[in-house]
Formats: sequence, structure tokens, C-alpha cells
Amino acid sequence: MAYKLDWLGGKLIVVPPQYTSQTCSRCGHKDKNNRPTQEQFKCTSCGFELNADHNAALNILAAGRAIITDGSGELSLPREAGTTQGCNR
Repeated sequence: MAYKLDWLGGKLIVVPPQYTSQTCSRCGHKDKNNRPTQEQFKCTSCGFELNADHNAALNILAAGRAIITDGSGELSLPREAGTTQGCNR
């Protein structure tokens, strides 16, 4: 995947997956009991409920954004990131 992104002018952002499925994407509380079932996420601190995969995806997105910010809170992306210019499909 990294070589394809490089070819298209993108950048691979690697996010550590540890605890993304046990951490509340709303309040940040981490607890293995936040996952009462494989599919369900329910925060034991704030009560937030969501599909477990969706909650983990929100945590991964937030972690990725934190990695690529330049300290100002603004995303610092390569100019062509997210585009497919020059790509024939």
C-alpha cells in the first residue's frame, strides 16, 4: 500500500491499533469492559454507545489526525493527498 500511495503522491500514516476498540471515542476512557460484546461498544464512564468497529475507526481517525497535524490544530497534508490526478481508472 505504501508504494501505491507514494506513486500517487499520498502518504501512509501508521496508527498503533492498541486499545482502539476499548477506548471511548467521545470521552477517551479506556476499559476492556467497554466492549460487552464483539459488536457493541458502551463506555463504562460516559455511557456512549456505538458499533464497536465504528468506535474504533473514530479512534484511529483521531490518532491519524494527531500524527499529521503541525501543532496548530490544522491538518498538514501533502498538496495532492486525497486526489487521483493522473490516475487512469
